[in-house]
Formats: sequence, structure tokens, C-alpha cells
Amino acid sequence: MGKPYRECPHCGAHLDAGERCDCGEPEQQEQTAAEDRPRMRLIAVCREVDKDTGRIAVYPLDKEIDGMTVTALKIRATMNPELRYFTLVSTRWERFGAAITSILKRRTVTAADVDRIGGIVEL
Repeated sequence: MGKPYRECPHCGAHLDAGERCDCGEPEQQEQTAAEDRPRMRLIAVCREVDKDTGRIAVYPLDKEIDGMTVTALKIRATMNPELRYFTLVSTRWERFGAAITSILKRRTVTAADVDRIGGIVEL
């Protein structure tokens, strides 16, 4: 004699004849919710002091940040003391970019200043 129910191949739930299992629906909802969220990516911000005028410029780099880029920026900052590079998540820059820029444009920026900003790391 056969079983009066069938089992879902994914979750093992007992289903009546013709009944569909809803175990796949939460996965689909989570997947579409994850697709709707903006993708977080890492960005680099450069703080550059002009040798001649002393003007300070702060701007994000339009480049995808990966391990090779981080290494190159560290080397460049070591060779050029007027350049300092910082990394942070793009959503943080979009939200607090003006405040971060104003802090980084100060004449002197210490490691403690960077720590107080939060969510930003100097390379």
C-alpha cells in the first residue's frame, strides 16, 4: 500500500495529493530582496596636498578596488608623501561624503581623526 502523502524533495515536508510546497518561496523572496539591495563596494579616497600652494584636495578614485589596487596605492603613498589614500564602503561615502571631505581637508589629519570618522581606513 502506498503512502497517503508525498514528500517535498527539497525540505521533506509531507504534502497532500496536488499540494505544492511553499519551501521555495522564502528562498525566492530572500533572493529578490538581495537583488533589490544596492551592492556594497569598496572605494578609495585620495587626500592630495599641492606642493606649491598647499591646497588640499579630497576626491574619490573612479577605479574598482581590489588587492592589486590597494598595494599600488600603498606604494604610491609611500613614494609621494603629499598623497594619502583611504578606503571605505561606497554607501558610507554617499551618505557622509561631505563630512568626511571636510575632515580630510583639514591642514593636519591624524590617525585619531581618521578613527573618529569611523568606517574609513587609511592605506
